[in-house]
Amino acid sequence: TLAVQKMRQTQQSNVKYITSFLSFSWGLIADCDLESECLRMLGTLRSDIWAVYRGVLFPRRYRARFSYLPPRVNNGDEVCEQDSSFDMPKFVEEVPEGWVSVEDDFTVFWACQTSHASYNMFNCPMSKMNDGLFHILVVRASCPRWRLILMLLQLESGNHIHCKGLEVISCRAYRLEPLSYNSYNDIDGELVEDGVIQAHMMPRGAQFFAGKVD
Repeated sequence: TLAVQKMRQTQQSNVKYITSFLSFSWGLIADCDLESECLRMLGTLRSDIWAVYRGVLFPRRYRARFSYLPPRVNNGDEVCEQDSSFDMPKFVEEVPEGWVSVEDDFTVFWACQTSHASYNMFNCPMSKMNDGLFHILVVRASCPRWRLILMLLQLESGNHIHCKGLEVISCRAYRLEPLSYNSYNDIDGELVEDGVIQAHMMPRGAQFFAGKVD
């Protein structure tokens, strides 16, 4: 079974519900995905070129408040969240007790639900289709550019997760409140309206079948 992401987005007084299967990005990854459309004729190379342009030559700082609900832990191990349930806060409410909040300048915010963002991008090796968790890749703006370059160069192999400066935050739900409006809300590779994003899993949201690998 697949845990599907149910996202709520608010823009002023409106709330929009979106179902997502792959990932949500804001910051550098979203910029590379959406702004590089002008180089689409170059194929997958367009993302590499824009990563150098936006991440190294002309970097941005993305200010946001990020809140998340950590996974339950049993005997030191994270518990599969397929059967867990909890009440999500309303947008007008503060996040409840038990959530963790961080306000900072970020470079990368990438909430992943699958191990691969594309055939040549092993962005989230720890992700499993039925773990019921988000695995959020975070790089803060204080990370030196040369470390960021090393991470980007190792995205294909998945070794970027061992790079200093990259944080991997596993959680059951999250809220992202952009405090600087210089990036995009990118859901499953598609641009959606600006605003606060709040997401949680839909346990057993879909079923799929696959052949056994010998």
